[in-house]
Amino acid sequence: MSVPLAAVLVLSMALQAPAADRTLAEQLARSGQTAEALVLFERIVEENPADVEARLWIARLLLRMGRTAEAEAGFRSVLREHPSDVDARIGLGAALTRRDAWREAVAVLRSVETDAGDNAELFAALARAYRRAGDDRRALDYYKRAKVLAPSDPDLIEAYEGTLRAYGSSIEFEGLAESGVSDARSGALTGSLRVLPRLLIQGIVRVQDRDESSDAVGGGGAVWRLNRSTNVEFRIGGGIDNTALANGDVTGEVRHYRGAFEIGVNIRHLSFTGVSVTALSPILAWDTGERWRLAARYSYSRSSFSTTGETSRDHSVLFRETFRAWRRVDTTLTYAYGIESFEDLTADRLANLGANTVAATLRIRMPSLTSVAATWEHQSRSNDTRLDRLTVVLVQTLR
Repeated sequence: MSVPLAAVLVLSMALQAPAADRTLAEQLARSGQTAEALVLFERIVEENPADVEARLWIARLLLRMGRTAEAEAGFRSVLREHPSDVDARIGLGAALTRRDAWREAVAVLRSVETDAGDNAELFAALARAYRRAGDDRRALDYYKRAKVLAPSDPDLIEAYEGTLRAYGSSIEFEGLAESGVSDARSGALTGSLRVLPRLLIQGIVRVQDRDESSDAVGGGGAVWRLNRSTNVEFRIGGGIDNTALANGDVTGEVRHYRGAFEIGVNIRHLSFTGVSVTALSPILAWDTGERWRLAARYSYSRSSFSTTGETSRDHSVLFRETFRAWRRVDTTLTYAYGIESFEDLTADRLANLGANTVAATLRIRMPSLTSVAATWEHQSRSNDTRLDRLTVVLVQTLR
C-alpha cells in the first residue's frame, strides 16, 4: 500500500468516528436519552473545543436536566465568541426563564426576533417567558405562532394546552353518587368566563337528591390575578330551605406562587338550617413541573348550633399526591381526616366530622381540550358507618 493511500485511509477513519458519534448523540438527544447524549457531546467537545454546535447541544441538555446555572454558562460562553448566534441567544433566554429572570429573558428573546425570522423554538421560548411573567394572553399568541411551524412537537402542544386551560373559559359538569350510610345523587354545572386578562368570573348550580330530600344551590364568584404570582378568589352562593346542602356559602381565598411552591389561605362560612360553620384553611403545594405534585391542607373549623347554643371546634387535614403517569394521564391519591370536601359537606356531617377518607383519581386530558376525571372515595366515620362515593368530572376548555 502506498504512503499517500494509507494517509487517506487514516484520515477517513478519523473523520468518520466523530461524525458517527455526532449522529448517535443527536439521535439520543431527540429520543429523550439525555444523559447518554450528554456524554457523547462532551466527548466531541473534548476533542474539538471549537465545535459550537456540540457546545450548544451540551447547554440544551443541561437545561433539560435542570442544571440551569451550567446551561446558562454554556450559552454565554458561546455568545462571548459568537455574539450574534441565534440558537445561543434563544437558549440563554430559555435558561433565564427557567431561573425566573423573566424580564431579562424577554429582553434577550425579543432582540432575537428580527434575526431569527419564523422560528418555532424562539416563539416557544417567548411564550414560556411571558407565561412566567404572568401574561398568559401574550403567551398564547406566541404558542399559536410556534404551533403553526411545529404542529407535531409534543412539548409545545402540551405547554399550549396547559396555558389555555389556565387562561381560557370553560364549562364543567360534575356527577356524584354515594352509597352506604346515605344514598345520594348530585350534579353540578360550572361556567367560567374570562372577561379581562386578569379577571375570570364563575357561575355554579348544584342539585342533589339525598334520602328522599332534594336540595339546590347556586352562586357565582370571580378570580382576580393580583399580580403575576398571586390570585385572589371570592365566591358567594346558597339555596332556600335546603335539608342537607348549605343555605349560604361565602368563600374568600388567596394563593401565591413562588417557584415550585404554592401557598394559600382559604376562609369559608357555611350556613345550614340551625347550624353554621366557619373554617380557616392554610394550603401548601409543591409542584416540580414534571411528574409530581404534592399538596396539603389543614382546616380549623368552628360549628355553632343555634338550637342548643353549643359550639364545637374541629381540625381536619388533607394530603394529596398527583403523579403524571403519561403525557395526558394523571393519577392522584388522597387521604383526609375530617372534612375532605367543603363542596360536598352536608348537615348530617357537622356533628360527626371525625372521618377517615381515602380516594383515588384518574384524569385524562384530550387534544380537544376536554378532560375527564373519575374519583372513587371510601370514608370510614367515627360512629362505625361507612360511605363510598364515585365522582365524575368533565371539563371542556373553550378556545
